[in-house]
Amino acid sequence: MRRLNGTRPHTKPSGQHLPPLLYSLPLLLLATPAWSQSAPGLQITVTSSEDGPVAADGALTLREAIELANGTLTPDKLSSAEQALVQSGTGAQIRFNLPAGQTTIRLNRALPDLTTPGLVVDGTTQPGYDASRSAINELSLPVPVVAITAAPGIDILRGLTITADGITVRGLSIYGFTGTLTSTASTPPADIFIAHRFPPPDIRKHPTPANFSPFYSDDVPPKNVVIENNWIGLPPSAEGTAQSDTRSAFGVSVFNGVGTVIRRNWIANHDGSGIITSVDASRTQVIENAIIGNGVAGMPDAIRLEGTITQSLITGNLICGNDGSGVYLFKPSGAAQIQNNQIIFNGRRLRRAAVYLMGNDHQVTNNQIRYQAGPGVVVAAFPRSTSQIQGNRFSQL
Repeated sequence: MRRLNGTRPHTKPSGQHLPPLLYSLPLLLLATPAWSQSAPGLQITVTSSEDGPVAADGALTLREAIELANGTLTPDKLSSAEQALVQSGTGAQIRFNLPAGQTTIRLNRALPDLTTPGLVVDGTTQPGYDASRSAINELSLPVPVVAITAAPGIDILRGLTITADGITVRGLSIYGFTGTLTSTASTPPADIFIAHRFPPPDIRKHPTPANFSPFYSDDVPPKNVVIENNWIGLPPSAEGTAQSDTRSAFGVSVFNGVGTVIRRNWIANHDGSGIITSVDASRTQVIENAIIGNGVAGMPDAIRLEGTITQSLITGNLICGNDGSGVYLFKPSGAAQIQNNQIIFNGRRLRRAAVYLMGNDHQVTNNQIRYQAGPGVVVAAFPRSTSQIQGNRFSQL
């Protein structure tokens, strides 16, 4: 784990539950459980770090909470103690109240996809979370308490898979998701994976599409997903991440998602890129993240944008110590703005440019580009370039 300028990492309680709804009868008031509401209105509290099949016991797991939020599990299948952890509310939310010292959730298999529009998975609700306690001096990056990782000896491709509009993932540590892939694998593993429902190779709803038309009309990318205040690729302790634990393959993969916001995350220690896009990543915003030490055994670039990236923005980030480029745009459709970033000490394994541009009409402005093993900015465009590069400061290239 690389340290920044000599700094070292430091290592809300859930809101009040709404009361159950009451239904008036002529002679009797019956208190109906909160889960009589539809799944999108549930406030669900995770109280167990265990993982396994759904069971009617004394605590609620993250797997059970996701199934409740998705509507694939009904509370009547759970114990009365678990039902008390499911309340009605104005929006779907998964909260955390894990026992002290038991805040790492080690998965035995992949979690269900997040399929409920507007769902918030909120690690900041765990007791002990302190929003004022930052890990580094350069950016405000609060230290998570709740962590999600794979159990020892188990390969799981993805931590959280998001397939619905308006989902927010906040205040979590997510790391250790990878797998042994073959040449036929269609989508990469990642700590957080954003795509339409049932992306390849998970195509249970229909047969494999034809090569000339790999998507169906109902393969609609989710919109306006927010990934904020997470540690992606490293545990809350930030100690011995890549050395003692399984290193994640990729950080945030926007395989197919429009208007994704990735802000104020620490994204580090991945075999491949910290952030990667693929099919449609229009209007992606990458804002005020620390993207450090990625690409150590695979795709080396901190941020790699492919596919449609129209109106995308990369601003205010610390992009440091990655093995390739800080930002690499590979044959994209559309243009991106790259502005006001610190892009320093990159190209550790491969002598690439700090910013590598394919395509036209990009804007690279007011960045600090320093201590790069390769050039500052490289433009690959034919027959001419219409990208704007100005106001950047270069040194030690």
